Amino acid sequence: MKIRTLLFMMIPLLFVVNSAISLLLFDSSHRVNQSYAQLQERMLVYERVQERVQHQVQLAGSWLTSRLPEQISALQTNSEQIASLQEQLQGYSPPSNAEAEALSLQKLLATFLEHAQQFNDAMAEEETLTLSAYVEEAQLVASYISEECFRLISLELAAYETRYHSILQNMSFMRISGIILLLGVLLLCLWLAYIISQSISRPIGELVQTAEAISQGKLDGPIPLSPKQNEFHSLGTAFQRMQVQLKQYIAKEKETLEKDKQLKEMELEVLKSQINPHFLFNSLNVVSKLALIEGAERTSDLTVAISNLLRYSLKQLDSQVPLRDEVKHARDYVYIQQARYRERVQFHMDIDEAQLDTTVPVLTIQPILENIFVHGIEQLEHGAQITLTIYGDERYTWIAIADNGSGMSEPTRLQLLQYTDKEQTKLPSVGQSTGLGTRNVFRRLQLLYGDEHQVEIESAQGKGTSITLRIPKQKEE
Repeated sequence: MKIRTLLFMMIPLLFVVNSAISLLLFDSSHRVNQSYAQLQERMLVYERVQERVQHQVQLAGSWLTSRLPEQISALQTNSEQIASLQEQLQGYSPPSNAEAEALSLQKLLATFLEHAQQFNDAMAEEETLTLSAYVEEAQLVASYISEECFRLISLELAAYETRYHSILQNMSFMRISGIILLLGVLLLCLWLAYIISQSISRPIGELVQTAEAISQGKLDGPIPLSPKQNEFHSLGTAFQRMQVQLKQYIAKEKETLEKDKQLKEMELEVLKSQINPHFLFNSLNVVSKLALIEGAERTSDLTVAISNLLRYSLKQLDSQVPLRDEVKHARDYVYIQQARYRERVQFHMDIDEAQLDTTVPVLTIQPILENIFVHGIEQLEHGAQITLTIYGDERYTWIAIADNGSGMSEPTRLQLLQYTDKEQTKLPSVGQSTGLGTRNVFRRLQLLYGDEHQVEIESAQGKGTSITLRIPKQKEE
């Protein structure tokens, strides 16, 4: 369950529970107050009944002595008030122990009002003896009414006392129940707070530990994942993606560093084979000019080829050149070797001119040709054939170099193709070399082009060797 959903459910639930407890306590208190207010109201009515009845008797006696006109209206008004109080008492529900007294009081009030009406009717005739008899009867009824009122008040108090004790017990029970409910709600709140805090702090703590482990370079540790319906699930998934991306980035950086290291090592190996190359290059130029002056054109051409070969070898190994420069460099190198092997070696080229704009790493073809001369055809007395073929399509350019030399064994072929291994077993070298081996050429292509490059070697002992390189087509800007 999502934390937001849990909060939306729990907070209203706690509010409803607290409201129910408060409403229950308020209702209990309200009933006590209402019962007490009704008792006070009835007792007040009983007192007013006594006052109005006694006042009616006093007004009647005063009228007998003074006969004032305003006393007549006072008697009428007071009589109406007594009738109103009688109606009010009829609307009450007396306690079960005071029902007879309440009925008796109603009858006494009816009798008193009847005498009051008779007194009012007799006032017009002004019969003193009759009026005096009515006053005496009214006094007697008034005394009975007072006694009934006092008795009703006593019974009301006695009934209320019993009810009051019951109410107190209910109040005590409600108070204890309210305290228990409040404690229960408090415990529920604490439990919910613990659950919610755990659902927030635990995933955060686990992710913090994972982040610390990643910051220390430990990228193989598991990433804690919350349930999918939890908000922290997406955060854990993001950590997983970050971990994978960091691994890929570090692997790419290692590959780049290894590539740079390999290139530097190749450069160092080439430079080790060069003894003061700039001085030698300038000296070869002088020799070439001197041979031309003396009429030795072949010697001059050979010297120029060696000079071009040396100049090309001074290029940085991490640079890329158009394929036509590599072909020209290969021609110069073969021309120099043909000066040594003469008619023993024939060099053929089948080149698609459209592929010569493709850029390739410097010194890609010449080390392979050098390997052919050193290991392939050096033992042949005559008839050595070397073929350079270049062709391609819209995506790739293929460079195929073949010879009819001594070939190589299957273990040697497989060992040459293991150029992706970090620790390589050095192949035996025969004769002179520039120091840039064939397998180093393959390794450099793998570092530069990755899976887009391809190296194929076909060879059989005594039948020759064919090496084919596939290079992704790129043009120099």
